[in-house]
Amino acid sequence: MNKVILSYEFLRMRRSMATISLFMFVILASSYSIWSGMAWQTSHQDSLSEFVEQIDKKGSEWRSDLEDIESGKSQSSPYVARPMDINFPAIHETGPTSHLAIGMTEILPARLMISPRRNGLSMIEAYEFDNPMTLLFGRMDFVFFVTVIVPLLLIALNFDVIASDRARGLNRMLLSNPITESSIIANRMAARTGLLFVIILTVLSVGLYISNNLPFDNVIAWIFLITAYIVFWYGLIFLVVSKNKKGFSGLSNLVSLWLFFVLIIPAASNSITGYLYPQPSKLELLSDARSATSEATKQTAELTQQFLEDHPELTIGDDQVPGYYRALFLSNSMVKESTKPIVAEFTKSLDDREDMLDVLQYLSPTTILQRNLIAIAQTDSRSHALFIETASQHVDLVNDAVEDAVLTSNRISVSTFDQIPKFQDIWEATEKPNVTVIWPITFMLFLGIALISLARRN
Repeated sequence: MNKVILSYEFLRMRRSMATISLFMFVILASSYSIWSGMAWQTSHQDSLSEFVEQIDKKGSEWRSDLEDIESGKSQSSPYVARPMDINFPAIHETGPTSHLAIGMTEILPARLMISPRRNGLSMIEAYEFDNPMTLLFGRMDFVFFVTVIVPLLLIALNFDVIASDRARGLNRMLLSNPITESSIIANRMAARTGLLFVIILTVLSVGLYISNNLPFDNVIAWIFLITAYIVFWYGLIFLVVSKNKKGFSGLSNLVSLWLFFVLIIPAASNSITGYLYPQPSKLELLSDARSATSEATKQTAELTQQFLEDHPELTIGDDQVPGYYRALFLSNSMVKESTKPIVAEFTKSLDDREDMLDVLQYLSPTTILQRNLIAIAQTDSRSHALFIETASQHVDLVNDAVEDAVLTSNRISVSTFDQIPKFQDIWEATEKPNVTVIWPITFMLFLGIALISLARRN
Protein backbone atom coordinates (compact mmCIF):
# COMPACT_ATOMS: atom_id res chain seq x y z
CA MET A 1 0.00 0.00 0.00
CA ASN A 2 2.87 2.37 0.77
CA LYS A 3 4.26 1.87 -2.74
CA VAL A 4 0.88 2.66 -4.21
CA ILE A 5 0.63 5.92 -2.25
CA LEU A 6 4.15 6.90 -3.28
CA SER A 7 3.41 6.19 -6.95
CA TYR A 8 0.14 8.08 -6.76
CA GLU A 9 1.87 11.06 -5.14
CA PHE A 10 4.54 11.22 -7.86
CA LEU A 11 1.76 11.11 -10.45
CA ARG A 12 -0.06 13.99 -8.73
CA MET A 13 3.12 16.06 -8.68
CA ARG A 14 3.72 15.48 -12.40
CA ARG A 15 0.21 16.74 -13.16
CA SER A 16 0.41 19.81 -10.90
CA MET A 17 1.77 22.93 -12.60
CA ALA A 18 2.18 24.60 -9.22
CA THR A 19 4.38 21.76 -7.95
CA ILE A 20 6.38 21.65 -11.17
CA SER A 21 6.91 25.42 -10.97
CA LEU A 22 8.05 25.09 -7.39
CA PHE A 23 10.63 22.46 -8.28
CA MET A 24 11.83 24.59 -11.20
CA PHE A 25 12.31 27.44 -8.74
CA VAL A 26 14.35 25.08 -6.50
CA ILE A 27 16.65 24.21 -9.41
CA LEU A 28 17.08 27.85 -10.46
CA ALA A 29 17.54 29.25 -6.94
CA SER A 30 20.00 26.57 -5.84
CA SER A 31 21.99 26.87 -9.08
CA TYR A 32 22.05 30.65 -8.74
CA SER A 33 23.37 30.34 -5.18
CA ILE A 34 26.30 28.27 -6.48
CA TRP A 35 26.95 30.72 -9.32
CA SER A 36 26.71 33.72 -6.98
CA GLY A 37 29.19 32.16 -4.55
CA MET A 38 31.60 31.30 -7.36
CA ALA A 39 31.38 34.82 -8.79
CA TRP A 40 32.11 36.29 -5.37
CA GLN A 41 35.00 33.88 -4.74
CA THR A 42 36.58 34.64 -8.13
CA SER A 43 36.31 38.39 -7.59
CA HIS A 44 37.59 38.06 -4.03
CA GLN A 45 40.57 35.91 -5.04
CA ASP A 46 41.45 38.25 -7.92
CA SER A 47 41.45 41.20 -5.52
CA LEU A 48 43.70 39.38 -3.06
CA SER A 49 46.05 38.18 -5.82
CA GLU A 50 46.37 41.72 -7.17
CA PHE A 51 47.14 42.99 -3.66
CA VAL A 52 49.85 40.34 -3.14
CA GLU A 53 51.33 41.01 -6.56
CA GLN A 54 51.62 44.74 -5.88
CA ILE A 55 53.28 44.27 -2.48
CA ASP A 56 55.63 41.56 -3.75
CA LYS A 57 56.67 43.79 -6.63
CA LYS A 58 57.56 46.60 -4.23
CA GLY A 59 59.38 44.10 -2.03
CA SER A 60 61.46 42.85 -4.96
CA GLU A 61 62.40 46.41 -5.88
CA TRP A 62 63.36 47.15 -2.26
CA ARG A 63 65.55 44.02 -2.07
CA SER A 64 67.18 44.86 -5.42
CA ASP A 65 68.11 48.34 -4.12
CA LEU A 66 69.56 46.79 -0.97
CA GLU A 67 71.67 44.36 -3.02
CA ASP A 68 73.01 47.20 -5.17
CA ILE A 69 74.00 49.18 -2.07
CA GLU A 70 75.71 46.17 -0.47
CA SER A 71 77.62 45.34 -3.65
CA GLY A 72 78.57 48.99 -4.24
CA LYS A 73 76.73 49.22 -7.55
CA SER A 74 74.81 52.29 -6.38
CA GLN A 75 75.43 55.05 -3.88
CA SER A 76 73.77 54.88 -0.51
CA SER A 77 70.84 57.22 -0.03
CA PRO A 78 69.20 58.00 3.33
CA TYR A 79 65.80 57.12 1.89
CA VAL A 80 66.56 53.95 -0.12
CA ALA A 81 66.23 50.36 1.15
CA ARG A 82 65.50 51.37 4.71
CA PRO A 83 64.15 48.71 7.13
CA MET A 84 61.06 50.79 7.84
CA ASP A 85 60.04 50.43 4.18
CA ILE A 86 59.77 46.63 4.31
CA ASN A 87 56.31 45.40 3.35
CA PHE A 88 54.81 41.91 3.39
CA PRO A 89 51.29 40.98 2.27
CA ALA A 90 48.99 38.96 4.53
CA ILE A 91 45.79 37.52 3.11
CA HIS A 92 43.14 35.35 4.71
CA GLU A 93 42.91 32.18 2.66
CA THR A 94 39.58 30.51 3.33
CA GLY A 95 38.64 26.86 2.92
CA PRO A 96 37.76 25.16 -0.38
CA THR A 97 34.01 25.47 0.26
CA SER A 98 34.03 29.23 0.85
CA HIS A 99 32.05 29.73 -2.39
CA LEU A 100 29.22 27.78 -0.75
CA ALA A 101 29.49 29.53 2.63
CA ILE A 102 30.73 33.13 2.33
CA GLY A 103 30.10 33.80 6.01
CA MET A 104 31.90 36.80 7.53
CA THR A 105 34.52 37.11 4.78
CA GLU A 106 32.79 39.89 2.85
CA ILE A 107 32.40 41.95 6.04
CA LEU A 108 35.72 41.45 7.86
CA PRO A 109 39.03 42.49 6.25
CA ALA A 110 40.84 39.70 4.44
CA ARG A 111 44.11 41.48 3.57
CA LEU A 112 46.66 43.17 5.80
CA MET A 113 49.91 45.07 5.33
CA ILE A 114 52.77 43.72 7.45
CA SER A 115 55.42 46.41 7.92
CA PRO A 116 57.48 48.07 10.69
CA ARG A 117 55.47 51.17 9.83
CA ARG A 118 52.27 49.45 10.91
CA ASN A 119 50.91 48.30 14.24
CA GLY A 120 47.98 46.08 15.18
CA LEU A 121 45.54 48.95 14.55
CA SER A 122 46.94 50.25 11.28
CA MET A 123 47.92 47.07 9.45
CA ILE A 124 44.40 46.73 7.97
CA GLU A 125 44.72 47.86 4.38
CA ALA A 126 42.11 50.35 3.23
CA TYR A 127 40.00 49.09 0.34
CA GLU A 128 36.49 49.46 -0.98
CA PHE A 129 33.81 47.20 0.42
CA ASP A 130 30.85 45.88 -1.55
CA ASN A 131 27.57 47.69 -1.91
CA PRO A 132 26.33 48.44 1.64
CA MET A 133 22.89 47.06 0.81
CA THR A 134 24.51 43.77 -0.27
CA LEU A 135 26.36 43.61 3.03
CA LEU A 136 23.17 44.44 4.94
CA PHE A 137 21.02 41.67 3.48
CA GLY A 138 23.79 39.19 2.78
CA ARG A 139 24.85 37.57 -0.45
CA MET A 140 22.90 34.66 -1.90
CA ASP A 141 25.18 31.69 -1.23
CA PHE A 142 24.28 28.02 -0.85
CA VAL A 143 24.20 28.22 2.96
CA PHE A 144 21.62 31.01 2.79
CA PHE A 145 19.57 28.96 0.31
CA VAL A 146 19.61 25.85 2.51
CA THR A 147 19.08 27.50 5.90
CA VAL A 148 16.47 30.10 4.96
CA ILE A 149 14.77 29.16 1.68
CA VAL A 150 14.65 25.35 1.87
CA PRO A 151 12.41 25.30 5.00
CA LEU A 152 9.96 27.59 3.21
CA LEU A 153 10.00 25.28 0.19
CA LEU A 154 9.33 22.28 2.44
CA ILE A 155 6.40 24.15 3.99
CA ALA A 156 5.00 25.13 0.59
CA LEU A 157 5.25 21.53 -0.64
CA ASN A 158 3.75 19.80 2.38
CA PHE A 159 1.38 22.10 4.27
CA ASP A 160 -1.71 20.74 2.45
CA VAL A 161 -0.50 17.18 2.02
CA ILE A 162 -3.61 15.76 3.74
CA ALA A 163 -5.89 18.76 4.41
CA SER A 164 -7.25 18.88 0.85
CA ASP A 165 -8.05 15.17 0.90
CA ARG A 166 -9.79 15.59 4.25
CA ALA A 167 -11.91 18.40 2.86
CA ARG A 168 -12.96 16.31 -0.16
CA GLY A 169 -13.39 13.11 1.83
CA LEU A 170 -10.75 11.21 -0.14
CA ASN A 171 -8.88 10.26 3.01
CA ARG A 172 -11.88 8.15 4.10
CA MET A 173 -11.51 6.05 0.98
CA LEU A 174 -7.79 5.60 1.65
CA LEU A 175 -8.41 4.76 5.30
CA SER A 176 -10.78 2.00 4.25
CA ASN A 177 -7.60 0.11 3.37
CA PRO A 178 -5.28 -1.35 6.04
CA ILE A 179 -3.26 1.85 6.49
CA THR A 180 -3.19 4.67 9.01
CA GLU A 181 -3.55 8.37 8.31
CA SER A 182 -0.05 9.01 9.67
CA SER A 183 1.33 6.55 7.12
CA ILE A 184 -0.50 8.38 4.35
CA ILE A 185 0.97 11.71 5.48
CA ALA A 186 4.44 10.22 5.92
CA ASN A 187 4.48 8.65 2.46
CA ARG A 188 3.18 11.70 0.67
CA MET A 189 5.64 13.96 2.49
CA ALA A 190 8.43 11.47 1.79
CA ALA A 191 7.69 11.65 -1.95
CA ARG A 192 7.66 15.45 -2.04
CA THR A 193 10.55 15.98 0.37
CA GLY A 194 12.58 13.19 -1.22
CA LEU A 195 12.41 14.81 -4.65
CA LEU A 196 13.40 18.17 -3.18
CA PHE A 197 16.30 16.52 -1.32
CA VAL A 198 17.55 14.85 -4.52
CA ILE A 199 17.62 18.21 -6.31
CA ILE A 200 19.44 19.89 -3.41
CA LEU A 201 21.94 17.03 -3.14
CA THR A 202 22.60 17.14 -6.89
CA VAL A 203 23.30 20.88 -6.89
CA LEU A 204 25.41 20.51 -3.74
CA SER A 205 27.43 17.78 -5.43
CA VAL A 206 28.19 20.16 -8.29
CA GLY A 207 29.25 22.85 -5.83
CA LEU A 208 31.51 20.44 -3.96
CA TYR A 209 32.94 19.01 -7.19
CA ILE A 210 34.20 22.38 -8.40
CA SER A 211 35.96 23.00 -5.07
CA ASN A 212 39.75 22.77 -5.10
CA ASN A 213 41.56 20.31 -2.83
CA LEU A 214 38.41 19.45 -0.88
CA PRO A 215 39.00 16.90 1.90
CA PHE A 216 36.64 13.94 1.84
CA ASP A 217 35.58 14.51 5.47
CA ASN A 218 34.32 17.98 4.47
CA VAL A 219 32.13 16.38 1.79
CA ILE A 220 30.66 13.96 4.33
CA ALA A 221 30.11 16.76 6.86
CA TRP A 222 28.22 18.93 4.32
CA ILE A 223 25.97 16.08 3.20
CA PHE A 224 25.14 14.82 6.69
CA LEU A 225 24.55 18.30 8.14
CA ILE A 226 22.11 19.23 5.38
CA THR A 227 20.41 15.83 5.57
CA ALA A 228 19.93 16.17 9.34
CA TYR A 229 18.54 19.70 8.86
CA ILE A 230 15.97 18.48 6.32
CA VAL A 231 15.02 15.58 8.61
CA PHE A 232 14.29 18.08 11.40
CA TRP A 233 12.01 20.17 9.20
CA TYR A 234 10.36 17.04 7.83
CA GLY A 235 9.50 15.95 11.37
CA LEU A 236 8.29 19.41 12.40
CA ILE A 237 6.05 19.78 9.35
CA PHE A 238 4.79 16.22 9.79
CA LEU A 239 3.74 16.99 13.36
CA VAL A 240 1.98 20.26 12.49
CA VAL A 241 0.23 18.85 9.42
CA SER A 242 -1.07 15.82 11.33
CA LYS A 243 -2.58 18.07 13.99
CA ASN A 244 -4.33 20.58 11.71
CA LYS A 245 -7.44 19.65 9.78
CA LYS A 246 -7.34 22.81 7.65
CA GLY A 247 -4.40 23.45 5.35
CA PHE A 248 -4.16 27.20 5.83
CA SER A 249 -4.32 26.84 9.59
CA GLY A 250 -1.32 24.55 9.42
CA LEU A 251 0.38 26.95 7.00
CA SER A 252 0.14 29.87 9.43
CA ASN A 253 1.53 27.72 12.22
CA LEU A 254 4.42 26.52 10.05
CA VAL A 255 5.31 30.03 8.90
CA SER A 256 5.32 31.16 12.52
CA LEU A 257 7.68 28.30 13.39
CA TRP A 258 9.89 29.25 10.43
CA LEU A 259 10.10 32.82 11.71
CA PHE A 260 10.88 31.53 15.19
CA PHE A 261 13.68 29.13 14.25
CA VAL A 262 15.19 30.99 11.28
CA LEU A 263 14.98 34.63 12.36
CA ILE A 264 13.97 35.18 15.97
CA ILE A 265 16.19 32.68 17.80
CA PRO A 266 19.40 33.54 15.87
CA ALA A 267 18.80 37.26 16.46
CA ALA A 268 18.01 36.67 20.14
CA SER A 269 21.15 34.53 20.55
CA ASN A 270 23.34 37.30 19.16
CA SER A 271 21.65 39.85 21.41
CA ILE A 272 22.13 37.67 24.48
CA THR A 273 25.83 37.10 23.80
CA GLY A 274 26.34 40.78 23.09
CA TYR A 275 24.70 41.69 26.39
CA LEU A 276 26.58 39.09 28.47
CA TYR A 277 29.96 39.68 26.84
CA PRO A 278 30.09 43.29 25.59
CA GLN A 279 33.13 44.42 23.66
CA PRO A 280 35.45 47.02 25.23
CA SER A 281 35.15 50.60 24.10
CA LYS A 282 36.73 51.19 20.69
CA LEU A 283 37.01 54.89 21.52
CA GLU A 284 39.15 53.97 24.52
CA LEU A 285 41.34 51.82 22.29
CA LEU A 286 41.86 54.63 19.78
CA SER A 287 42.48 57.14 22.56
CA ASP A 288 45.18 54.95 24.11
CA ALA A 289 46.81 54.49 20.72
CA ARG A 290 46.88 58.24 20.02
CA SER A 291 48.29 58.99 23.47
CA ALA A 292 51.02 56.40 23.04
CA THR A 293 51.92 57.74 19.60
CA SER A 294 52.15 61.31 20.89
CA GLU A 295 54.23 60.30 23.90
CA ALA A 296 56.65 58.26 21.80
CA THR A 297 57.14 61.14 19.36
CA LYS A 298 58.03 63.50 22.22
CA GLN A 299 60.44 61.02 23.82
CA THR A 300 62.14 59.74 20.66
CA ALA A 301 65.57 61.10 21.62
CA GLU A 302 65.37 59.76 25.17
CA LEU A 303 64.14 56.33 24.11
CA THR A 304 66.81 56.07 21.41
CA GLN A 305 69.55 57.06 23.86
CA GLN A 306 68.30 54.51 26.38
CA PHE A 307 68.32 51.83 23.68
CA LEU A 308 71.90 52.62 22.71
CA GLU A 309 73.00 52.52 26.33
CA ASP A 310 71.43 49.08 26.66
CA HIS A 311 73.15 47.94 23.43
CA PRO A 312 76.66 49.48 23.43
CA GLU A 313 77.82 46.97 20.81
CA LEU A 314 75.71 48.71 18.15
CA THR A 315 77.13 51.56 16.09
CA ILE A 316 75.33 54.64 14.81
CA GLY A 317 74.76 54.70 11.07
CA ASP A 318 73.89 57.48 8.64
CA ASP A 319 72.98 60.64 10.54
CA GLN A 320 71.07 61.91 7.50
CA VAL A 321 68.35 59.36 8.11
CA PRO A 322 65.32 61.32 9.36
CA GLY A 323 64.38 60.82 13.00
CA TYR A 324 60.83 60.17 11.81
CA TYR A 325 61.75 56.52 11.23
CA ARG A 326 62.81 56.01 14.82
CA ALA A 327 59.83 57.98 16.15
CA LEU A 328 57.41 55.88 14.11
CA PHE A 329 59.02 52.60 15.16
CA LEU A 330 59.06 53.58 18.82
CA SER A 331 55.48 54.86 18.72
CA ASN A 332 54.29 51.57 17.23
CA SER A 333 56.06 49.70 20.03
CA MET A 334 54.47 51.94 22.67
CA VAL A 335 51.03 51.62 21.04
CA LYS A 336 51.33 47.85 21.22
CA GLU A 337 52.26 47.91 24.91
CA SER A 338 49.68 50.51 25.93
CA THR A 339 46.81 48.82 24.09
CA LYS A 340 47.76 45.26 25.07
CA PRO A 341 45.26 45.11 27.97
CA ILE A 342 42.29 46.35 25.96
CA VAL A 343 43.24 44.18 22.96
CA ALA A 344 43.31 41.21 25.34
CA GLU A 345 39.81 42.21 26.49
CA PHE A 346 38.62 42.25 22.86
CA THR A 347 40.08 38.78 22.31
CA LYS A 348 38.55 37.39 25.49
CA SER A 349 35.18 38.96 24.69
CA LEU A 350 35.21 37.36 21.23
CA ASP A 351 36.18 33.95 22.65
CA ASP A 352 33.44 34.15 25.28
CA ARG A 353 30.85 35.18 22.70
CA GLU A 354 31.78 32.32 20.39
CA ASP A 355 31.73 29.82 23.26
CA MET A 356 28.29 31.03 24.31
CA LEU A 357 27.01 30.84 20.72
CA ASP A 358 28.31 27.27 20.55
CA VAL A 359 25.84 26.49 23.34
CA LEU A 360 22.95 28.69 22.17
CA GLN A 361 23.10 27.26 18.65
CA TYR A 362 21.23 24.20 19.92
CA LEU A 363 18.16 26.39 20.37
CA SER A 364 17.74 26.49 16.59
CA PRO A 365 18.78 23.93 13.95
CA THR A 366 19.15 26.85 11.54
CA THR A 367 21.90 28.31 13.71
CA ILE A 368 23.52 24.88 14.05
CA LEU A 369 23.67 24.38 10.29
CA GLN A 370 24.85 27.88 9.50
CA ARG A 371 27.59 28.03 12.15
CA ASN A 372 29.01 24.62 11.27
CA LEU A 373 29.00 25.10 7.50
CA ILE A 374 30.81 28.46 7.64
CA ALA A 375 33.23 27.00 10.19
CA ILE A 376 34.06 24.19 7.75
CA ALA A 377 34.60 26.82 5.03
CA GLN A 378 36.84 28.83 7.41
CA THR A 379 34.78 31.97 6.83
CA ASP A 380 33.63 32.35 10.44
CA SER A 381 34.66 34.83 13.14
CA ARG A 382 37.03 32.38 14.83
CA SER A 383 39.02 31.84 11.65
CA HIS A 384 39.22 35.57 11.03
CA ALA A 385 40.34 36.25 14.61
CA LEU A 386 43.08 33.65 14.18
CA PHE A 387 44.12 35.40 10.95
CA ILE A 388 44.44 38.75 12.74
CA GLU A 389 46.35 37.14 15.62
CA THR A 390 48.77 35.41 13.25
CA ALA A 391 49.33 38.68 11.37
CA SER A 392 50.13 40.45 14.65
CA GLN A 393 52.69 37.76 15.44
CA HIS A 394 54.23 38.26 12.00
CA VAL A 395 54.50 42.00 12.64
CA ASP A 396 56.40 41.20 15.84
CA LEU A 397 58.81 38.95 13.92
CA VAL A 398 59.49 41.68 11.37
CA ASN A 399 59.99 44.29 14.09
CA ASP A 400 62.42 42.04 15.95
CA ALA A 401 64.45 41.59 12.76
CA VAL A 402 64.77 45.32 12.01
CA GLU A 403 64.72 46.90 15.49
CA ASP A 404 68.49 47.29 15.92
CA ALA A 405 68.94 48.67 12.42
CA VAL A 406 66.09 51.18 12.69
CA LEU A 407 67.12 52.63 16.06
CA THR A 408 70.78 52.95 15.02
CA SER A 409 69.97 54.36 11.55
CA ASN A 410 71.49 51.37 9.79
CA ARG A 411 70.25 48.97 7.13
CA ILE A 412 69.70 45.28 7.51
CA SER A 413 71.61 42.87 5.29
CA VAL A 414 70.09 40.97 2.39
CA SER A 415 70.61 37.70 4.24
CA THR A 416 68.74 39.06 7.28
CA PHE A 417 65.87 40.14 5.05
CA ASP A 418 65.71 36.71 3.39
CA GLN A 419 65.50 35.04 6.80
CA ILE A 420 62.31 36.89 7.70
CA PRO A 421 59.49 34.33 7.25
CA LYS A 422 56.63 35.07 4.88
CA PHE A 423 53.14 35.32 6.32
CA GLN A 424 51.69 32.53 4.18
CA ASP A 425 54.32 30.11 5.49
CA ILE A 426 53.31 30.98 9.05
CA TRP A 427 49.59 30.77 8.23
CA GLU A 428 49.91 27.35 6.62
CA ALA A 429 51.78 26.08 9.69
CA THR A 430 49.17 27.52 12.07
CA GLU A 431 46.72 25.02 13.49
CA LYS A 432 43.20 25.95 12.42
CA PRO A 433 40.14 25.72 14.72
CA ASN A 434 38.82 22.18 14.98
CA VAL A 435 35.26 21.71 13.71
CA THR A 436 33.33 18.78 15.19
CA VAL A 437 30.01 18.09 13.47
CA ILE A 438 29.08 14.78 15.11
CA TRP A 439 27.06 16.32 17.94
CA PRO A 440 25.22 18.88 15.75
CA ILE A 441 24.26 16.14 13.27
CA THR A 442 23.17 13.79 16.04
CA PHE A 443 21.13 16.50 17.75
CA MET A 444 19.22 17.50 14.60
CA LEU A 445 18.58 13.87 13.66
CA PHE A 446 17.33 13.17 17.18
CA LEU A 447 14.95 16.13 17.04
CA GLY A 448 13.62 15.11 13.63
CA ILE A 449 13.08 11.48 14.58
CA ALA A 450 11.46 12.51 17.89
CA LEU A 451 9.03 14.81 16.06
CA ILE A 452 8.17 12.07 13.56
CA SER A 453 7.56 9.60 16.37
CA LEU A 454 5.38 12.10 18.21
CA ALA A 455 3.33 12.77 15.09
CA ARG A 456 2.81 9.05 14.48
CA ARG A 457 1.78 8.47 18.08
CA ASN A 458 -0.77 11.27 17.92
